Amino acid sequence: MPATPWISWQRRWPSAGARDLMTTITIANIPHWGILRSAAERTMPTGPNISLGEAQKAVRDLKRYALSAAYHVKALTELDAGDALPAVIVDRAGWVESNAIGMQHVIEFVQKESSFLDPLGDRAGAIQAGLALGWASGKVLGQYEAFTQPGRLLLVAPNIVKTERALKVKPRDFRMWVCLHEETHRVQFGAVPWMQQYFLDLIAEFVQASRLPTQELAVRVARIVYELARRSDASILELVQSNEQKEVYHKISALMTLLEGHADYIMDLGGPRLIPSVATIREGFEAKRDQNKGFVSHLLGMNEKLDQYRNGAAFVRESVQHLGMSGFNQVWDSPESLPTLTEIANPSEWRTRISKTLT
Repeated sequence: MPATPWISWQRRWPSAGARDLMTTITIANIPHWGILRSAAERTMPTGPNISLGEAQKAVRDLKRYALSAAYHVKALTELDAGDALPAVIVDRAGWVESNAIGMQHVIEFVQKESSFLDPLGDRAGAIQAGLALGWASGKVLGQYEAFTQPGRLLLVAPNIVKTERALKVKPRDFRMWVCLHEETHRVQFGAVPWMQQYFLDLIAEFVQASRLPTQELAVRVARIVYELARRSDASILELVQSNEQKEVYHKISALMTLLEGHADYIMDLGGPRLIPSVATIREGFEAKRDQNKGFVSHLLGMNEKLDQYRNGAAFVRESVQHLGMSGFNQVWDSPESLPTLTEIANPSEWRTRISKTLT
Protein backbone atom coordinates (compact mmCIF):
# COMPACT_ATOMS: atom_id res chain seq x y z
CA MET A 1 0.00 0.00 0.00
CA PRO A 2 1.52 3.37 -0.97
CA ALA A 3 2.49 5.73 1.84
CA THR A 4 1.21 9.27 2.02
CA PRO A 5 2.99 12.29 3.54
CA TRP A 6 1.33 14.24 6.33
CA ILE A 7 -0.17 17.11 4.40
CA SER A 8 -2.59 19.78 5.59
CA TRP A 9 -5.18 18.11 7.78
CA GLN A 10 -7.37 21.20 7.77
CA ARG A 11 -7.84 20.98 4.01
CA ARG A 12 -8.52 17.24 3.93
CA TRP A 13 -10.72 16.99 7.00
CA PRO A 14 -11.89 20.50 7.88
CA SER A 15 -13.44 21.34 11.22
CA ALA A 16 -16.39 23.52 10.24
CA GLY A 17 -15.92 27.11 11.29
CA ALA A 18 -12.82 26.42 13.39
CA ARG A 19 -10.74 29.18 11.83
CA ASP A 20 -13.59 31.68 12.00
CA LEU A 21 -13.94 31.02 15.72
CA MET A 22 -10.33 31.79 16.55
CA THR A 23 -9.72 35.51 16.48
CA THR A 24 -9.67 38.46 14.10
CA ILE A 25 -5.92 37.86 13.71
CA THR A 26 -4.99 35.83 10.63
CA ILE A 27 -1.82 34.95 8.77
CA ALA A 28 -2.26 38.22 6.89
CA ASN A 29 -1.53 40.07 10.15
CA ILE A 30 1.96 38.52 10.38
CA PRO A 31 4.30 40.87 8.45
CA HIS A 32 6.87 38.25 7.40
CA TRP A 33 4.76 35.10 7.36
CA GLY A 34 6.46 33.80 4.20
CA ILE A 35 9.88 34.11 5.82
CA LEU A 36 8.67 32.52 9.04
CA ARG A 37 7.07 29.62 7.16
CA SER A 38 10.19 29.00 5.06
CA ALA A 39 12.35 28.99 8.19
CA ALA A 40 9.97 26.56 9.89
CA GLU A 41 10.17 24.17 6.95
CA ARG A 42 13.96 23.95 7.41
CA THR A 43 13.64 22.46 10.90
CA MET A 44 10.30 20.67 10.54
CA PRO A 45 10.69 16.85 10.64
CA THR A 46 9.01 14.50 8.18
CA GLY A 47 7.11 11.22 8.51
CA PRO A 48 5.98 8.84 9.67
CA ASN A 49 5.17 6.90 6.51
CA ILE A 50 1.53 5.93 6.71
CA SER A 51 -1.19 4.83 4.33
CA LEU A 52 -4.07 7.15 3.54
CA GLY A 53 -6.51 4.78 5.24
CA GLU A 54 -4.43 4.71 8.41
CA ALA A 55 -4.15 8.49 8.40
CA GLN A 56 -7.90 8.91 8.02
CA LYS A 57 -8.53 6.45 10.85
CA ALA A 58 -6.11 8.34 13.10
CA VAL A 59 -8.03 11.55 12.48
CA ARG A 60 -11.39 9.91 13.15
CA ASP A 61 -10.06 8.33 16.33
CA LEU A 62 -8.61 11.56 17.68
CA LYS A 63 -11.81 13.50 17.05
CA ARG A 64 -13.87 10.82 18.78
CA TYR A 65 -11.51 10.35 21.72
CA ALA A 66 -11.25 14.11 22.28
CA LEU A 67 -15.02 14.34 22.68
CA SER A 68 -15.01 11.35 25.03
CA ALA A 69 -12.13 12.84 27.03
CA ALA A 70 -14.15 16.01 27.66
CA TYR A 71 -16.79 14.00 29.49
CA HIS A 72 -14.26 12.03 31.54
CA VAL A 73 -12.06 15.01 32.44
CA LYS A 74 -15.06 16.89 33.78
CA ALA A 75 -15.80 13.97 36.10
CA LEU A 76 -12.17 13.42 37.11
CA THR A 77 -11.30 17.06 37.81
CA GLU A 78 -14.69 18.07 39.25
CA LEU A 79 -14.36 21.23 37.13
CA ASP A 80 -16.88 22.41 34.55
CA ALA A 81 -15.56 24.27 31.51
CA GLY A 82 -18.76 24.00 29.50
CA ASP A 83 -19.19 22.14 26.24
CA ALA A 84 -16.04 21.47 24.24
CA LEU A 85 -15.64 22.50 20.63
CA PRO A 86 -14.57 19.68 18.31
CA ALA A 87 -10.81 19.12 18.39
CA VAL A 88 -8.90 20.38 15.37
CA ILE A 89 -6.56 17.76 13.94
CA VAL A 90 -3.48 19.27 12.30
CA ASP A 91 -0.23 18.29 10.69
CA ARG A 92 3.02 20.01 11.66
CA ALA A 93 2.59 22.82 9.13
CA GLY A 94 -0.90 23.48 10.48
CA TRP A 95 0.48 23.59 14.02
CA VAL A 96 3.10 26.15 13.00
CA GLU A 97 0.47 28.33 11.33
CA SER A 98 -1.83 28.20 14.33
CA ASN A 99 0.98 29.03 16.74
CA ALA A 100 2.22 31.91 14.61
CA ILE A 101 -1.27 33.40 14.79
CA GLY A 102 -1.34 32.79 18.53
CA MET A 103 2.03 34.49 18.93
CA GLN A 104 0.79 37.53 17.04
CA HIS A 105 -2.27 37.66 19.28
CA VAL A 106 -0.09 37.71 22.40
CA ILE A 107 2.34 40.22 20.88
CA GLU A 108 -0.48 42.66 20.12
CA PHE A 109 -1.73 42.33 23.69
CA VAL A 110 1.73 42.99 25.12
CA GLN A 111 2.19 45.99 22.82
CA LYS A 112 -0.86 47.57 24.44
CA GLU A 113 0.88 47.30 27.81
CA SER A 114 4.45 48.09 26.77
CA SER A 115 6.17 49.94 23.95
CA PHE A 116 8.36 47.74 21.75
CA LEU A 117 8.62 46.75 18.11
CA ASP A 118 6.74 43.77 16.70
CA PRO A 119 9.38 40.99 16.67
CA LEU A 120 7.67 39.21 13.79
CA GLY A 121 7.89 42.45 11.82
CA ASP A 122 11.66 42.05 11.86
CA ARG A 123 13.16 39.57 9.37
CA ALA A 124 15.61 38.24 11.95
CA GLY A 125 12.82 37.79 14.47
CA ALA A 126 10.62 36.01 11.92
CA ILE A 127 13.46 33.63 11.01
CA GLN A 128 14.21 32.93 14.65
CA ALA A 129 10.57 32.28 15.45
CA GLY A 130 10.15 30.10 12.36
CA LEU A 131 13.16 27.93 13.16
CA ALA A 132 11.92 27.45 16.73
CA LEU A 133 8.37 26.66 15.65
CA GLY A 134 9.50 24.22 12.96
CA TRP A 135 11.68 22.33 15.43
CA ALA A 136 8.97 22.27 18.09
CA SER A 137 6.35 21.12 15.57
CA GLY A 138 7.90 17.67 15.68
CA LYS A 139 7.80 17.48 19.49
CA VAL A 140 4.26 18.56 20.37
CA LEU A 141 1.50 15.95 20.57
CA GLY A 142 -1.25 18.48 21.21
CA GLN A 143 -2.05 21.75 22.89
CA TYR A 144 -4.91 23.88 24.05
CA GLU A 145 -4.92 27.30 22.41
CA ALA A 146 -5.60 29.41 25.45
CA PHE A 147 -5.20 32.84 23.88
CA THR A 148 -8.01 32.72 21.36
CA GLN A 149 -11.72 33.23 21.90
CA PRO A 150 -13.02 30.68 22.28
CA GLY A 151 -10.04 28.43 22.94
CA ARG A 152 -9.66 25.26 20.95
CA LEU A 153 -7.89 21.93 21.23
CA LEU A 154 -5.23 21.07 18.63
CA LEU A 155 -3.93 17.51 18.18
CA VAL A 156 -0.86 16.97 15.98
CA ALA A 157 -1.67 13.68 14.25
CA PRO A 158 1.73 12.74 12.76
CA ASN A 159 3.52 13.23 16.07
CA ILE A 160 0.96 11.14 17.94
CA VAL A 161 1.23 8.30 15.43
CA LYS A 162 5.03 8.50 15.37
CA THR A 163 5.24 8.40 19.17
CA GLU A 164 2.83 5.51 19.63
CA ARG A 165 4.81 3.53 17.10
CA ALA A 166 8.11 4.35 18.81
CA LEU A 167 6.70 3.28 22.17
CA LYS A 168 5.07 0.19 20.63
CA VAL A 169 1.83 0.80 22.53
CA LYS A 170 -1.80 0.32 21.55
CA PRO A 171 -2.87 3.24 19.32
CA ARG A 172 -6.36 3.41 20.86
CA ASP A 173 -4.99 3.69 24.40
CA PHE A 174 -2.23 6.17 23.57
CA ARG A 175 -4.55 8.44 21.60
CA MET A 176 -7.03 8.50 24.46
CA TRP A 177 -4.21 9.17 26.93
CA VAL A 178 -3.05 12.20 24.94
CA CYS A 179 -6.61 13.51 24.65
CA LEU A 180 -7.10 13.31 28.42
CA HIS A 181 -3.98 15.42 28.99
CA GLU A 182 -4.85 18.10 26.47
CA GLU A 183 -8.52 18.23 27.43
CA THR A 184 -7.40 18.88 31.01
CA HIS A 185 -5.69 22.04 29.79
CA ARG A 186 -8.94 23.14 28.16
CA VAL A 187 -10.72 22.65 31.46
CA GLN A 188 -8.03 24.53 33.39
CA PHE A 189 -8.54 27.64 31.29
CA GLY A 190 -12.25 27.19 30.59
CA ALA A 191 -13.34 26.55 34.16
CA VAL A 192 -11.10 29.19 35.75
CA PRO A 193 -12.32 32.58 34.49
CA TRP A 194 -9.25 34.56 35.55
CA MET A 195 -6.61 32.16 34.14
CA GLN A 196 -6.25 33.54 30.61
CA GLN A 197 -5.93 37.17 31.67
CA TYR A 198 -3.56 36.26 34.49
CA PHE A 199 -1.26 34.44 32.09
CA LEU A 200 -1.31 37.32 29.58
CA ASP A 201 -0.59 39.81 32.36
CA LEU A 202 2.42 37.76 33.48
CA ILE A 203 3.83 37.81 29.95
CA ALA A 204 3.35 41.57 29.69
CA GLU A 205 4.93 42.05 33.12
CA PHE A 206 7.91 39.92 32.09
CA VAL A 207 8.51 42.02 28.97
CA GLN A 208 8.09 45.30 30.86
CA ALA A 209 10.67 44.21 33.43
CA SER A 210 13.30 43.63 30.75
CA ARG A 211 16.38 45.82 30.74
CA LEU A 212 17.15 45.07 27.11
CA PRO A 213 17.24 47.95 24.63
CA THR A 214 14.01 48.24 22.70
CA GLN A 215 15.50 47.08 19.39
CA GLU A 216 17.17 44.02 20.92
CA LEU A 217 14.00 43.17 22.83
CA ALA A 218 12.02 43.35 19.59
CA VAL A 219 14.21 40.65 18.02
CA ARG A 220 14.21 38.37 21.07
CA VAL A 221 10.63 38.77 22.24
CA ALA A 222 9.52 36.20 19.66
CA ARG A 223 11.30 33.61 21.75
CA ILE A 224 9.90 35.03 24.98
CA VAL A 225 6.34 34.94 23.69
CA TYR A 226 6.66 31.47 22.21
CA GLU A 227 8.43 29.97 25.19
CA LEU A 228 6.00 31.43 27.71
CA ALA A 229 2.71 31.42 25.87
CA ARG A 230 2.98 28.21 23.87
CA ARG A 231 4.41 25.88 26.51
CA SER A 232 7.59 25.27 24.58
CA ASP A 233 10.29 22.83 25.65
CA ALA A 234 12.88 25.58 25.30
CA SER A 235 14.27 27.44 28.29
CA ILE A 236 13.86 31.14 28.99
CA LEU A 237 16.38 31.26 31.82
CA GLU A 238 19.00 32.92 29.61
CA LEU A 239 16.48 35.68 28.83
CA VAL A 240 16.02 36.66 32.47
CA GLN A 241 17.90 39.94 32.84
CA SER A 242 16.82 41.53 36.11
CA ASN A 243 15.53 40.75 39.57
CA GLU A 244 12.10 41.93 38.48
CA GLN A 245 12.14 39.47 35.59
CA LYS A 246 13.30 36.65 37.84
CA GLU A 247 10.35 37.27 40.16
CA VAL A 248 7.87 37.11 37.28
CA TYR A 249 9.65 34.12 35.77
CA HIS A 250 9.26 32.20 39.03
CA LYS A 251 5.52 32.91 38.96
CA ILE A 252 5.26 31.69 35.38
CA SER A 253 7.33 28.61 36.10
CA ALA A 254 5.18 27.75 39.12
CA LEU A 255 1.99 28.15 37.08
CA MET A 256 3.28 25.99 34.23
CA THR A 257 4.47 23.33 36.65
CA LEU A 258 1.02 23.21 38.22
CA LEU A 259 -0.84 23.09 34.88
CA GLU A 260 1.37 20.40 33.37
CA GLY A 261 1.48 18.35 36.56
CA HIS A 262 -2.30 18.52 36.95
CA ALA A 263 -2.79 17.34 33.36
CA ASP A 264 -0.30 14.50 33.85
CA TYR A 265 -2.06 13.44 37.04
CA ILE A 266 -5.50 13.43 35.41
CA MET A 267 -4.33 11.46 32.36
CA ASP A 268 -3.06 8.71 34.67
CA LEU A 269 -6.07 8.93 36.97
CA GLY A 270 -8.26 8.09 34.00
CA GLY A 271 -6.66 4.64 33.66
CA PRO A 272 -6.78 1.71 33.85
CA ARG A 273 -10.57 1.92 33.53
CA LEU A 274 -10.39 4.15 30.46
CA ILE A 275 -6.92 3.12 29.30
CA PRO A 276 -6.11 -0.52 30.14
CA SER A 277 -2.44 -0.18 29.17
CA VAL A 278 -1.86 3.13 30.97
CA ALA A 279 0.97 1.72 33.11
CA THR A 280 2.83 0.50 30.03
CA ILE A 281 2.30 3.82 28.27
CA ARG A 282 3.54 5.80 31.26
CA GLU A 283 6.62 3.62 31.64
CA GLY A 284 7.50 3.97 27.97
CA PHE A 285 6.75 7.68 27.89
CA GLU A 286 8.92 8.40 30.94
CA ALA A 287 11.77 6.42 29.39
CA LYS A 288 11.42 8.47 26.21
CA ARG A 289 11.51 11.67 28.23
CA ASP A 290 14.71 10.55 29.93
CA GLN A 291 16.30 9.67 26.58
CA ASN A 292 15.73 13.29 25.55
CA LYS A 293 17.93 14.49 28.41
CA GLY A 294 20.99 14.73 26.20
CA PHE A 295 23.48 17.52 25.68
CA VAL A 296 21.31 19.41 23.19
CA SER A 297 18.28 19.09 25.47
CA HIS A 298 20.34 20.50 28.33
CA LEU A 299 21.33 23.49 26.23
CA LEU A 300 17.72 24.12 25.27
CA GLY A 301 16.45 23.80 28.82
CA MET A 302 14.28 20.74 28.10
CA ASN A 303 15.40 19.05 31.30
CA GLU A 304 13.73 21.83 33.23
CA LYS A 305 10.52 21.26 31.28
CA LEU A 306 10.58 17.53 31.98
CA ASP A 307 10.96 18.25 35.69
CA GLN A 308 7.88 20.47 35.50
CA TYR A 309 5.71 17.48 34.59
CA ARG A 310 7.10 15.31 37.36
CA ASN A 311 7.26 17.92 40.13
CA GLY A 312 3.82 19.24 39.28
CA ALA A 313 2.26 15.78 39.20
CA ALA A 314 3.84 14.94 42.57
CA PHE A 315 2.40 18.15 44.06
CA VAL A 316 -1.09 17.42 42.74
CA ARG A 317 -0.94 13.78 43.79
CA GLU A 318 0.01 14.57 47.38
CA SER A 319 -2.45 17.47 47.63
CA VAL A 320 -5.36 15.34 46.39
CA GLN A 321 -4.33 12.53 48.73
CA HIS A 322 -4.62 14.84 51.75
CA LEU A 323 -7.45 17.15 50.68
CA GLY A 324 -9.46 15.18 48.12
CA MET A 325 -10.14 16.59 44.67
CA SER A 326 -12.58 19.25 45.87
CA GLY A 327 -10.06 20.41 48.48
CA PHE A 328 -7.25 20.54 45.95
CA ASN A 329 -9.47 22.58 43.61
CA GLN A 330 -9.07 25.51 45.99
CA VAL A 331 -5.90 26.10 43.96
CA TRP A 332 -8.12 27.59 41.22
CA ASP A 333 -9.94 30.08 43.50
CA SER A 334 -7.70 33.05 42.68
CA PRO A 335 -4.13 33.87 41.62
CA GLU A 336 -3.28 34.16 45.31
CA SER A 337 -4.26 30.50 45.76
CA LEU A 338 -1.65 29.26 43.29
CA PRO A 339 1.39 27.52 44.80
CA THR A 340 4.84 29.02 44.59
CA LEU A 341 7.79 26.99 43.34
CA THR A 342 8.81 26.45 46.96
CA GLU A 343 5.33 25.18 47.83
CA ILE A 344 5.28 22.85 44.84
CA ALA A 345 8.44 21.25 46.21
CA ASN A 346 6.85 21.19 49.68
CA PRO A 347 3.08 20.65 49.24
CA SER A 348 2.42 20.73 53.00
CA GLU A 349 3.41 24.42 53.01
CA TRP A 350 0.74 25.19 50.42
CA ARG A 351 -1.88 23.19 52.35
CA THR A 352 -1.02 25.07 55.52
CA ARG A 353 -1.29 28.44 53.82
CA ILE A 354 -4.59 27.56 52.14
CA SER A 355 -6.10 26.27 55.38
CA LYS A 356 -5.17 29.50 57.16
CA THR A 357 -6.76 31.52 54.37
CA LEU A 358 -10.04 29.64 54.81
CA THR A 359 -10.20 29.97 58.61
